[in-house]
Amino acid sequence: MRARAAPEGTAVEAGTATDMNRFANLVPCVLVLALGLTGHRLAVRSPLQEAGTRLGTLEGLVRFAGGAIPRPTQVANTTDPGVCSDLQSLEDLLISARTRGIQNVIVALADVPQSAVLASSPERLVLDNRDCRFEPHVSVLTAGSTIVAANSDPLLHTVHYYGALRGNLSLPVQGIRRPRIVKEPGMIAVKCDVHGWMQAFIRVDAHPFHAVTGPEGAFRIPNIPEGEYTVELWHEKLGIQRTTIRIAAGKSTTLEAQYDLESDQ
Repeated sequence: MRARAAPEGTAVEAGTATDMNRFANLVPCVLVLALGLTGHRLAVRSPLQEAGTRLGTLEGLVRFAGGAIPRPTQVANTTDPGVCSDLQSLEDLLISARTRGIQNVIVALADVPQSAVLASSPERLVLDNRDCRFEPHVSVLTAGSTIVAANSDPLLHTVHYYGALRGNLSLPVQGIRRPRIVKEPGMIAVKCDVHGWMQAFIRVDAHPFHAVTGPEGAFRIPNIPEGEYTVELWHEKLGIQRTTIRIAAGKSTTLEAQYDLESDQ
């Protein structure tokens, strides 16, 4: 935007000159705003970064170390087979044939000091009953977050919470949603009382330094304050492992873990 000069011979009143000075002072602000609106975005910083904390990242892979890759448990079904089919998987052991990575392993820091935990916005997890299974099967949340139990199937489901959250919610019709706030850290097991094979697991922590391994067994946890931590790995069938790691500011620490069928339960 270009400012126009007043025509020759035109008198400028004192009040108008003051207004123009104010406009000139605003130009840099307007330019900054315009840059933001045209794709020159400022980097989004985490609350810990804003507080000046030195941060690093933990990433890695959780592999299956045994011989032949086992299959998840399957069960025959006679309840609502028209919707749920005659055979259902418990999804209790999903392993990538390409990487031998194990899906649905929870990786979490177990000894985070309170000084490293800043207030964060509550999360919202939709736990859906879809095709007679829970989606997602395994997940992580921070305390104070909301779990929304949903039903995408045209039949009755229940969402029965055990552990850090307790309660039994009926979802009688397709499309219904029922929220619950998770106030305390801990593990939550979820079952459907109508369809016995349906299960899900949710870990709730007081901090956000946790993740669930994906289909290839990989995980990543960013913005961890530098220091030494105990890392806890949890799998519904293979059990719990613990190890110690050190996070360095501005660097990525790699953790490679292994499970086999002889792992402690």
